[in-house]
Amino acid sequence: MEIGGVEKYQVDTAGPVIRPPILRPNQHRQKRFTLVEMEFGQKVIAHELRVNFTTSEVLLIGQIHSTLILEPQVLIPCRSTLTTYYARKGKKKVLHAYFQSSGHPFINIDRVLEGYDRVYCIDTNTAINRSGQKVAVTTALAAKARRVGESAVHIGSDYTIQVVARDPPPGNPELHGIWSVLGFLVRDHPGLVEGRLAIITDTELGMVKAWHERTEPFYGGHRLPYGVDIFYATADAGSEEFMPNQLMRVCDSLSARKLREVIDS
Repeated sequence: MEIGGVEKYQVDTAGPVIRPPILRPNQHRQKRFTLVEMEFGQKVIAHELRVNFTTSEVLLIGQIHSTLILEPQVLIPCRSTLTTYYARKGKKKVLHAYFQSSGHPFINIDRVLEGYDRVYCIDTNTAINRSGQKVAVTTALAAKARRVGESAVHIGSDYTIQVVARDPPPGNPELHGIWSVLGFLVRDHPGLVEGRLAIITDTELGMVKAWHERTEPFYGGHRLPYGVDIFYATADAGSEEFMPNQLMRVCDSLSARKLREVIDS
């Protein structure tokens, strides 16, 4: 199922006054699309697709393919995918993507975040210092999502972690940064990794599904721990519309600022 012309915005509630979104004059934004794909693991006969644009829920009414005559029911997919993107030079520029195991899918990624006890947006920036040494700075924002009314979600950050690595090991520094943050939390703040966790990253979109399904190792031969799911969101676009993209943009900015301090020191 694909929905075109997706429009979404955020409001600032950091202060005592709720501020409407900033609308820049003459701002041109490519048309957004949200694609929801559902897999059922067996043949099904679909009768009706219901999308509640208030609650963001997607329900497929149908029946399992069988020689028996079965009553129509709500069919629950064994896995689903949510991808929001826009077309750029004939290709899809993915704003964010999420791969979900069994359960009802949503058309709004913010609603998905409600199902987690804590969300970690993690970004790593790298540079070479004056002595030729590679330096990587990882920033992690810890956040919680809470429903406000029927159609809004409030996401607030209550904890920030920064890890500096000099001469990080070969390979993708983003993955090393995420693994370092998880190790730091498990070792020094075990209460912050209790329950169901989500990680938002902007690296290796093509691997996110395999990491989520634990069919490929995430880092150093280790798979992601069960209870930890992984999202993709870019900081390049969508930050004024979608919370995961906004969180990633803030992480990128904080990592860049800290990296400049480390390089200049």
